[in-house]
Amino acid sequence: MRSFSGLFKKDFLMARFWSLAWMLCMICAIIASFGFAHYTGESMALFGAFVTILLFHSLFCPLMMLAQLRLEGKTQLWLYNPNNSALLLLSKLASAAVYQLISHAILFIFGLIVRSVLLSNSAGLFSVSDLLLVNIAVFLGSVIFSTWVMFLWTIYEALRKYPAIKKIRWIIPLLIYNAYGLIEALFIKSGLFKELQKLWSISLTAEFNFHYEHSGWTVTFSQVDLPGILLVYYTALGVCLFYLSCKLLNRRVEV
Repeated sequence: MRSFSGLFKKDFLMARFWSLAWMLCMICAIIASFGFAHYTGESMALFGAFVTILLFHSLFCPLMMLAQLRLEGKTQLWLYNPNNSALLLLSKLASAAVYQLISHAILFIFGLIVRSVLLSNSAGLFSVSDLLLVNIAVFLGSVIFSTWVMFLWTIYEALRKYPAIKKIRWIIPLLIYNAYGLIEALFIKSGLFKELQKLWSISLTAEFNFHYEHSGWTVTFSQVDLPGILLVYYTALGVCLFYLSCKLLNRRVEV
């Protein structure tokens, strides 16, 4: 436990600059959206800004993970680290996730403000619980995508020891990711997945449509049912990717 806390502190400090820069840019974007909404008289600009920032949050954790892994690749310090690979990778994932949670907290507050503004000109407005669930869904998706980054990076670095493909080895992780995406798409379209969807679903108000009428913008919301099986599936996928990444790193590739 002491080893993990030390690694976490190191990775947390290492990710501090870019995380704070991200949050500063987000806060500036939020302030700018208020200014734009006031100048144009279009309160919908606030909702547009919220959705845009929320979508960008799906990349927060993966980008932070990639930045930290690339830094380790340059310093070569992992070759001499006595800790096991699970601790090394988990500390980076945890530090990035903590920063993203802080960022989501700021975004959640912005979402509450946007909701209060939209109360007068929208139909079927999302609830506070919907807002919370959407933020949680984006956060979990970002963390799982980070395990993909972790896995593909370890494959890329493991291929370094093959000089013949050193300059084109980036193609192999790309092919693996695209091949899995194709298999996943086929599975989601299958009858088996459609049957599994019926077992459990999560309803939330997340679908929206903009309308321009009477010289102004309005937005209508509707409920969507998210298959609960996807939560189980992507959680299992993230665990498997993390395990495979640890196995590759345990071989002490030249990172």
